[in-house]
Amino acid sequence: MKCLIVLSSKSSGSSVLQRVLATRPQVRFVDATRHRQYETLFWVKAASVLGRPQVKMLRSEVPIPRDKARADLVTLLAQNLGPSFRPMASDRDLIFEGWHQLCRRYAPVFLEKSPHHLHQWSALELILECMQQLPDVEFFLIGLVRNPMDTAYSLWRRWRIIPELSQLEWHTAYTNLQKLVALVPDRLAVLRYEDLIADPSILRPVDRFLGSTGGETKLLHGDSIARWKQDRSYGCRLSEPVLSLGEQYGYARADMTGESRVLWPAYRQAAHWFYRGMHGMGPAKPVLKAIRDGVSSRFGARTRG
Repeated sequence: MKCLIVLSSKSSGSSVLQRVLATRPQVRFVDATRHRQYETLFWVKAASVLGRPQVKMLRSEVPIPRDKARADLVTLLAQNLGPSFRPMASDRDLIFEGWHQLCRRYAPVFLEKSPHHLHQWSALELILECMQQLPDVEFFLIGLVRNPMDTAYSLWRRWRIIPELSQLEWHTAYTNLQKLVALVPDRLAVLRYEDLIADPSILRPVDRFLGSTGGETKLLHGDSIARWKQDRSYGCRLSEPVLSLGEQYGYARADMTGESRVLWPAYRQAAHWFYRGMHGMGPAKPVLKAIRDGVSSRFGARTRG
């Protein structure tokens, strides 16, 4: 049995990589989960169940309360293991034996991708512990890195997450990845998203682990690379620690540095506030709903006329 785990931050290309890996016939992932993109959040939930420390993440339910996390794990295992699953009395058995059974159920290679684990060192510690607890499962980890400015801009464009805050999460995640590389250098491949786009053959170490000769690569494209440079309203400036860490991952400072824009702070806050209001995440929702409904009503009246 083999287990392949993709570790990344959000908006780093892990969903595309997952789809590419899924074209290898050996690779399988869970059938049922309450999260998108076949993500389980298994190890951050495990950290919650065991009372391990976690940091609050932007626009995320993580850290998940202990009771909810445990109920989630039981449901996940029951839905994916079927009638053979029997809840374990011990939390540690639920976690480690539960993962063992998932690896068996989705053999020959069980793929896990959740862009939350790299942000939580406690979750990574549990993965390392699981690698020791299950000697009959062969593990391989992928650390997927993306230019921090591209990552911050993607989160801004999609969900209006303030880049000056999301860059801090990027820094935490990829500081953790450096620590992880030092601990399991022979069972972890660090891949840059941009390199994967330019040359899919960098997946060869992964394919050797899978026992695969390769798969589909047409899903990979560079349309989202440096898109922030064309957005004249975008004025985020990354902090020095983030720029320095980005350089350690091979990114040129010029490729992580944008123009400073005088109106950016005001625009950033207004756009963030508006998005939250329109999606029911703030006190502005009733006002923004009234404006939206009013515009829709007038547009509809003109159309009918």
